[in-house]
Amino acid sequence: MQKIRCQYQDAAAFKEAVGEDSTLTVFTTDAFEPGEEVLLEVSYGGLPGKIMVRGIGREWHAARPRLRVRAGGTVACAGSEWRKVEFLRAVANGEIKLLARRRHVRLPVLVEVRWRENHNRDKHTAALSEISEGGGLLLTDAPLEVGTEVIIEVTPPGAALPLEILSVVRNVNNDDGLGLEFIARDMGGVHRLREVIRRIVEQ
Repeated sequence: MQKIRCQYQDAAAFKEAVGEDSTLTVFTTDAFEPGEEVLLEVSYGGLPGKIMVRGIGREWHAARPRLRVRAGGTVACAGSEWRKVEFLRAVANGEIKLLARRRHVRLPVLVEVRWRENHNRDKHTAALSEISEGGGLLLTDAPLEVGTEVIIEVTPPGAALPLEILSVVRNVNNDDGLGLEFIARDMGGVHRLREVIRRIVEQ
């Protein structure tokens, strides 16, 4: 999957790039084909950090200097990926205030996991739609409370056994699921988690 850096000058430039047909105009010299899956690293002036958005290329064109047209094109987003774009637009409009930068950029994924509450043997099947060294978004409607400890079992591509990740519920106000913080007990756990994330994103 091709990764494209999408840096807009300011909030107004980002809002202008958001289309009403669930598309985002991107300015890049990295060519992509219609139907190609791409990973957009979106940021704009005034945004504390950046967010990764997965999309499907619609069209790309080279620069046309005489017409003052920059190289770029449009990318279609859907579902939770479009909701990320709408979230960024709300931030650009001043409807949502972001005061802090995430320590780790969360990458959009869709990977099946098994999870259970800590000290409980009952396991449930769900999926992660975002992941980073710091945490992830668990797609579930389970009514857990902030502070609940959860064990996530992730089996990376090509692995025979899952990796157990101790997590804590930090956000229950997401329409799609629960925001988790991963708790690494030692540096070995951090290294294993990094490798799992790399293999999931590159699969």
